[in-house]
Amino acid sequence: MSSTNTRLKSAPASDEFPDDAALPPSERTGTQEVTSARESTATRLTGPLGLAEGGTRTLIAPLEAGELPNVAQIKGLRLDQILLLTTGVLVVLIVGLLAALSVASTKSQFEETALVSKERIQEQARELGQTVGQTIALTSATNLRDNNYAFLEEVAGSIVKTNPNILRVQIFDPDGVRMADSEGASEDKEDVAPVRRAERRLVSAFYRGQPISEIQEPIDYGSSSGKGLVVISYSLGGLQQQLASLEQDKRATVRATTLRMLGLGLGFVVLAGVLVAYQSRRITRPLGMLTGKVMQLAAGNLSARAGTAQGAGREVVTLGVVFNHMAERIKVLLEDVRAKAQLEREVSLARTVQETLLPGREGVQVGPLRIAGLVVTADACGGDWWFRAALDDRRIVIGIGDVTGHGLSTSLVATSATSGFASAMTLREPSQVNAQMLITALNVTLANVGRGEHQMSSALAVIDVSNGYIDYAAGAHPSPLVFNKRSGQIASLPARGPLLGASVESQFTSRQAQLRPGDVVVWYTDGLTEARDNAGKLYGTQRLAAAVQAHAHLSAEALRDAVLADARAFSAGQPQRDDITVVVAEFSPAA
Repeated sequence: MSSTNTRLKSAPASDEFPDDAALPPSERTGTQEVTSARESTATRLTGPLGLAEGGTRTLIAPLEAGELPNVAQIKGLRLDQILLLTTGVLVVLIVGLLAALSVASTKSQFEETALVSKERIQEQARELGQTVGQTIALTSATNLRDNNYAFLEEVAGSIVKTNPNILRVQIFDPDGVRMADSEGASEDKEDVAPVRRAERRLVSAFYRGQPISEIQEPIDYGSSSGKGLVVISYSLGGLQQQLASLEQDKRATVRATTLRMLGLGLGFVVLAGVLVAYQSRRITRPLGMLTGKVMQLAAGNLSARAGTAQGAGREVVTLGVVFNHMAERIKVLLEDVRAKAQLEREVSLARTVQETLLPGREGVQVGPLRIAGLVVTADACGGDWWFRAALDDRRIVIGIGDVTGHGLSTSLVATSATSGFASAMTLREPSQVNAQMLITALNVTLANVGRGEHQMSSALAVIDVSNGYIDYAAGAHPSPLVFNKRSGQIASLPARGPLLGASVESQFTSRQAQLRPGDVVVWYTDGLTEARDNAGKLYGTQRLAAAVQAHAHLSAEALRDAVLADARAFSAGQPQRDDITVVVAEFSPAA
């Protein structure tokens, strides 16, 4: 081992890396499986750029997500029908209420009039009966004292003849014996009438099947037995006729009012129906046209636009304006999606090319040296790369690099660097190839390809597997770690040099060291040591050394996976910010 090696402090062990099935898609960079790039993009678009896992996802195109819904199966009334129906019901209710109020008011007026007429006629009958009764009482007093009953009957009969509303006049003595009757003298003058009190009052009764008012007026003619009584039967037939006439008038008026209100209601319904049909047509026609444009847009006609809806209301006009704006935005967004799909297809192709140029995930055994490496990209394409190739039957070249940044552009630069690295090995005879020549040629290639806009850190090593002699060089790249399984010591292979690609005039030097049996060399990019946990703490070189020391007993592939698993566990919950590459070479010559 060279005297320039730097010893590192050991650290506790960490968890082992899970099996291959648990790896995310972004850590399967070494495989040659390429399916999504060949998949039809008619209905599927590749996943967006900037995925932390770097895998390929699918996105359903908005206008090709499925068939349009069958709107003909939607049941229910149209908007114009709903407006017409609700307006018709409302008008009918209003007119019906007005008609009911009008009929009730008419009935109330007629009933009030009938009551007033009945009271007036009854009052007239009462006054007339009282007047006639008082007159008869005055004229009958002397005749009653003289028992001149014939004269009393003549008086009663004349009163009935002269007033058609007076049907009968009767005169009784204090004992209730009828002394005179307008109907004629009774055969038995001693006929006793029902008991009647000799007092002034008005009694409702019936005479010959018709209603009457009996007006009773007492007669004081000086009899010791008491007062006589005049009973006048006043006919209410006129009142009944008036009430019947009022009832007929009421019915006719109510019928006429009802018919008039029905006519007005029907007219209102027809007028409201015409107005509602016209107005609903003005509103629903633009909505129907807008619905048709929406269906056209959903069917893929991106040029569908709604016209100006005059007279349909501000909301409908606003809806049309918003629809046109939305359709324009959808058109722009779909153009962006198509452009993005094209870009992502190109990214997928670039990833495929990059995966093709990178070594596989499986480890390779070259004599006593076993090599295994892996690139874990932060995006769909990464700027990290690694390379292995045999110079001859004894020597093998291992290279690792990290283009500044990450993404499509860096992946193209990394791909060019990988190609340039392979080409540099063919520039001279294998015996003349060394680490200094390879890194210088790689710098010139990157400076010409990147034109100074892209720089790269890199570390190269030429290992003689027959004796473990290693020739290495680096340009601003982290020094690889060297752990010896037998001694438990850990060291590094430091080498200095500028970033590659900054200038074709950059100078690089190489250094040499001797690998011992049981040495494990671990190359890595700064994306590993700069991974952060939730508190922002860096993974760091010491934790990496501890992970190598804890899992050095594993194979090269398992050790590589364990280091990556430890880094992922350290930064759990945090997105991967940079590409990570780990290359492990185990030197185990036979004893």
